[in-house]
Amino acid sequence: MSATTRSLTRRPQTIEASWPTGLAMLGALLYVVGYVGNPSLPLPINIAAAVVLLGVCVWSGWRAWSLRGADKSVAFQLERSVLYVTTAFVLVRSLYGFGVDTYPLVYLLLAFLVTFQERQAAIGAVVAALVLEWGSQLLGTSAGAAELSAGFELQQQLDWASLTTRTAFIGLFGFLSYGVHGTEVLERRRRHRREVEEEREKMLRQAREYRLLNSGRVDAAAGDRTQAEEMAVYDAVEAVQHTTYVSLSLLKTALQCHTCVLLWFDVRGENLHIKELVSDSDGIVEGDIKPAKGVIGGISRRREPVNLENLRNGFRGIPYYRDPQAIKHFLGVPVIENGHLRGVLCADRKGGMPFSSTDVNVAEEAAAYILRAVENERMFTSIERTKFELGRFFEASRRLNGVLTPQDVYEVALESIAGIVEYDFAAITVFDEADNLHRIEALDHTGAFGVDVEDWQGKTFGENSGLVAMVVKNCHYLPYGGQVRESDPVIFTRDERLDAVRSMLVLPLIAHDEPIGTLVICHKEAGQFGSERREMLEVVGNQVAISLQNARLYAQMEEMATTDGLTGLANHRSFQSKLDEVIARHRRTEEPFGLILTDIDHFKSVNDTYGHPVGDEVLRQVSRVFKESLREVDVPCRYGGEEFAIILEDTDRKGAMTIANRLRESVAALEFQSDQGPFQCTISMGVTIWPTDERDKQPLIDLTDQALYYSKEHGRNRVTSAEEL
Repeated sequence: MSATTRSLTRRPQTIEASWPTGLAMLGALLYVVGYVGNPSLPLPINIAAAVVLLGVCVWSGWRAWSLRGADKSVAFQLERSVLYVTTAFVLVRSLYGFGVDTYPLVYLLLAFLVTFQERQAAIGAVVAALVLEWGSQLLGTSAGAAELSAGFELQQQLDWASLTTRTAFIGLFGFLSYGVHGTEVLERRRRHRREVEEEREKMLRQAREYRLLNSGRVDAAAGDRTQAEEMAVYDAVEAVQHTTYVSLSLLKTALQCHTCVLLWFDVRGENLHIKELVSDSDGIVEGDIKPAKGVIGGISRRREPVNLENLRNGFRGIPYYRDPQAIKHFLGVPVIENGHLRGVLCADRKGGMPFSSTDVNVAEEAAAYILRAVENERMFTSIERTKFELGRFFEASRRLNGVLTPQDVYEVALESIAGIVEYDFAAITVFDEADNLHRIEALDHTGAFGVDVEDWQGKTFGENSGLVAMVVKNCHYLPYGGQVRESDPVIFTRDERLDAVRSMLVLPLIAHDEPIGTLVICHKEAGQFGSERREMLEVVGNQVAISLQNARLYAQMEEMATTDGLTGLANHRSFQSKLDEVIARHRRTEEPFGLILTDIDHFKSVNDTYGHPVGDEVLRQVSRVFKESLREVDVPCRYGGEEFAIILEDTDRKGAMTIANRLRESVAALEFQSDQGPFQCTISMGVTIWPTDERDKQPLIDLTDQALYYSKEHGRNRVTSAEEL
């Protein structure tokens, strides 16, 4: 890739403001109040402050230089201006303590900053200097003051002569520098940006004229995809231009021509313009040329070479000259590709012999050679584009293989698809076969349709005539060829509409031969989803479906590993992990939390008398009471068998005892049914409070277990606090 191409394709990053902004503001404040750069302070403090500020200034300058091709935000320029001005004031005042007056350096620094910074940053530099000067004058800490104070001591009498002089010079150097130099520098900078952008647009236009790009596609692209595509076509355009120029130069020499020129049709095929020429004339036109004008009209109509001899003086039929030229002989050869007229290759002579049949053959070979160069570069560009898409495709597969949750699958899928194809709207829906419902789980859009689609996420809908429902039902993508033939297609339901959709794909997500959802992709322009891209997206869709299915299985396994299957409560493993987290968190705040261990009284006799199925129902009902009666932050767990554990977040002893007794009463009020008639159960409970009773986990559990057994040994159906033991 050439240096020119790199300069055009480079999309510079923007340097934003960062932590030095805070340091600049802090340094300015400390300067005004006299806590840095004050000769009355110990020398190490002044040296340390100056070294820190200078070091940050050097780092900021190095950062700007290392990213010199990047755009610098106004915030970054303002940050740098305030930092440099503050550092200059600190150094000037520090040097005053040694009898050295370097205040004019502030004026020179302002002139430099104002000249090379944006307008807002330039104004900020001047304002910062004025604030530092006036603030330090008011507090008696200005550079050159007779006696510097270190603190908030408002001066009763100001040195108006010094203040007025410095203010005037700050304004003079600041605003005059901006008016004299800054405006010119900024104008040159803007002109350079315009020239780069114009050159970029010219290169893209030429790429579309050579059919290296589809018309209009690049302008709608975004992000890295655009950059990758442009980088491929820029070199292709340069290669075609070089080949064309060399071919015309050789043709001019071989045929002893006055001018050799290649006229090429624009993207719409309406006008010709000069694509490349080698000429001894200075009278070449610069604008468009009508294809029916002069001798070019015959070539355009008949698509055959035209060889004109002995033209009269002042002949005006050669349209690529501004004024009549003394041309005696003219040769024009059509450049035809697959039956389409792409341009006209022209050559002329001012004297000598007319063009022979051999000359015509040489010109036709030159035209064919130029056309082959265009075709070769077009193929190369297509290969590069395909290479980029395949790279994104394999990257999408790799990323989808590494996700574990459904939400991660949605996010990675949409990001990956955006790298493969351009879209204006994309969505992922899931299908619940049990309820026969579709749900919009994730979506992404560019806002090109002018519709607020954010509310669509989470909506559910049933069987209908929409494309999503039909794709799930038939397990086949719609619409055919990715082209929208209806003016107002129904994608989800008639309430969610996208107008002016021209390209669309609704792909089924199939896992184990069963549809589990769809992938929806829309674009405002036609012809966006060809067969190759559709096939690639179908593979990605299959990968999304498999990843989504795996994520669901992972979630189920995670739930099985952490949840008790009978009661739906957290299991013993989860209890131990959660208790570790709670203790670690509460160690930082020293706020109390409660722990309850509870046991169903005489549960063995329940199983022996009524059977294990009834015993399981007792466990489920007791668990339901715990889940419905506790706060969301509390954690009820099945500790083992008929034992349960409850972690009460941010609860003292009184609150824990109140909650425990309420649970005990709720369980006692339950009535269970059996073949032998209804019966009731009670529970016994032990309560401890962290850190009052114990600070470590296992001693806390053991003490709570002792309180529980105290309840069981003293009548059951009661709550015992550890402080009662």
